[in-house]
Order: sequence, then structure tokens, then C-alpha cells
Amino acid sequence: MRSSVVTPRINTLGEPRATRTLRVLMAGKLTALESPGGGEVQMQRTLAGLRASGVDAQLWRPWEQSLREADVLHLFGSQPEHVALAESAQRLNIPVVLSTVAWFDWRSLWHEPWSITRRAAAIGRYALRAALPSWPSWRRRLYHACDRLLPNSLVEAGQLQRLFQVPAARIHAVPNGADERFANGDPALARERIGHDEPFVLYCGRIEPRKNQLGFLQAMRGTDVPIVIVGDAVSGEQAYLAACRRIAGPRVTFVGHVAHDSPLMASLYAACGCLTLASWFETPGLVALEAAMSGVPLVLTTGGAAIEYFGPLANYVAPHDHRAIREQTLHALRQPRDPQLAQLVRDQYSWQNVAQATREVYAELV
Repeated sequence: MRSSVVTPRINTLGEPRATRTLRVLMAGKLTALESPGGGEVQMQRTLAGLRASGVDAQLWRPWEQSLREADVLHLFGSQPEHVALAESAQRLNIPVVLSTVAWFDWRSLWHEPWSITRRAAAIGRYALRAALPSWPSWRRRLYHACDRLLPNSLVEAGQLQRLFQVPAARIHAVPNGADERFANGDPALARERIGHDEPFVLYCGRIEPRKNQLGFLQAMRGTDVPIVIVGDAVSGEQAYLAACRRIAGPRVTFVGHVAHDSPLMASLYAACGCLTLASWFETPGLVALEAAMSGVPLVLTTGGAAIEYFGPLANYVAPHDHRAIREQTLHALRQPRDPQLAQLVRDQYSWQNVAQATREVYAELV
């Protein structure tokens, strides 16, 4: 463990650390922007919130910046490439914070977009980890090389303690957030894009088995309600997308990838009748928080942390239960928007709140 007494360090500009703005370098996986998802949005929006609160937060440019320029290194995602980086910062006495963006459950592992051999091996490793949490692995090495782990939920925090023996004192749950701009989208753009003004079921996410678009479409066959699927196929999952298209009825619209900052995304939330996410796990899913900003009725998976965020204000379905997915989605489609749900998300899950909670963790370390 590091000493609890830290001597003020002089940075490359010659300023004592105690007299200048806190400087944080942030990094995700090297291929993060090739297939951006919730983890990348979390990093970008946390960075913006920190900057707004006076922190000098920057995306780390490893070929141009030395780690010695940082007061804190903040990593996003549980990635093998982060092990050496965390240990390098540790040797330099630079505190390391990791937003874990992880979930450990054998059912979700089976539905990752991998080969059967790789999925079976992952489940075997999970069983070994559950039985012997001290068993060495790159994940355990990473988690123990970091000064603070920031899971998105208390249930994820419990997994880190149970499966990797991370001390509770080094874990600080920080929830995901949503942009307040999603509270007031204009539905006109979405209606023009999909060609009608009926309330529709919205299903968002990268198209892959874990997100369970195929199971959802199977559950909704014959309902004759309009459905909008947002997302592109993950690399290597074009066959899964083709299977989804084959089973989709004439009232299903695939709109492909929609950029997070696109006005169309806010418009889709404003125009839809409900949002369904029957994934094998979500923690709780950024799109659920964003849609909830305007009180959209939610049908969410029981796998993950959604119930911890929304409690009784959402409907929950097991991802394998096609009957429940169908019934709860049709029920939600008939419900009005819920101002109590919208208020909950605005009050508790803004990116400003996320940035404040994150800054408090930095303050403990520096």
C-alpha cells in the first residue's frame, strides 16, 4: 500500500501540486472509438462535467503526454491493456481510478458475441472465480492495482468484493448519468425519419446477442405494433443482424447507428411510446436513463442494475421470457409518460451529479 503521507510533487511546469488546478488524465481502451458505446459516452460526459466544475480533465494522449503530468489517472473499462498502465502509474505514485464498466454473470457470458468455445471457457473461468476468488487473473491484478474502483451500481460493487476480494474501502459506486437535453426532444424529426406519427416501441443498442434484439423481435411477432430498432451490428455479428431482419415484420424499422449527440436521438425518445431493453444485462443502460429524462415508460431487463436505479417506476422482464417481454411492452405502450420517473432521473442521475461524485473520489486521493 502507498504511504498515507504524500509529498507535494512538482509538475513539468514547476507548480506545486497543492497550488494549481487538479489535473486528471482519462483513458479508455485503444479501440474505443471504433465501436463507441455506453462506456465511451460515460468517459466523454464525465470529462465534460469535471471540466465544468473546474477540474483540468483531459483525454490522455500517450504518445505526447507523460503520466507524470497527472495528479490522477482515470481509466474507463476493465481492459487487459489497462493493467500495465495502472501499474506504471502506481510506480510513479500517481493515484489510479478505474470506472470498471463490468458485469459478472454466467448467463450474460453465454450471450456475449463470441464463439461457443470462448463462451464456454469464460463460464468455466467464472465458476473458478466464484469458488476461488484469490485465483490470479489479469482482472484481479488490474483491480488490485487501482486506488479506487467506481462501479455503476451497488450490485456491481458487491461482485467486485465477492469475486476479486477488493476491499470495500477501495470501492465507491458512482451511477451513470444522462444529458438533460433528452428531456425536451422534438418528435418531428423521428416521425419524418420513420414515416409515421404512431407511438412506437424503441429498442436501442449495438446489435449483438447480448443486447437480445432477436429475442425481442421473436417475442413481438404478430403484435402489429410499430417498432424502431436503433444500432449497428458489432463487428462479426452481421449474421445476427441478418437473422433479426428476417424475423422482423413489416412494421419494424431499422434506422442503423444514431450518434449520441444527434438531434435524432432526442427526437426518438420524444416520439416513442415506450423503451424496451430486454438485454441479458444492463448497468442500467444509458438509453434507459436518457429516455427516462422525459418520463418514457420503460421495460427493462432483470439482468443487471436497472431495478437499483428505477425501483417501482419501471417494468422488468427476464430476457428469456418472451411472453413477459411481449405483455409488458404492450402494457407500457398504452401508458402515459411518468413525471415522477422524469424527476427522479433529473434529480439523481445528471452528469453534473456524476462529476461531483467523481471529484469527491479524487479529493480523497490527492
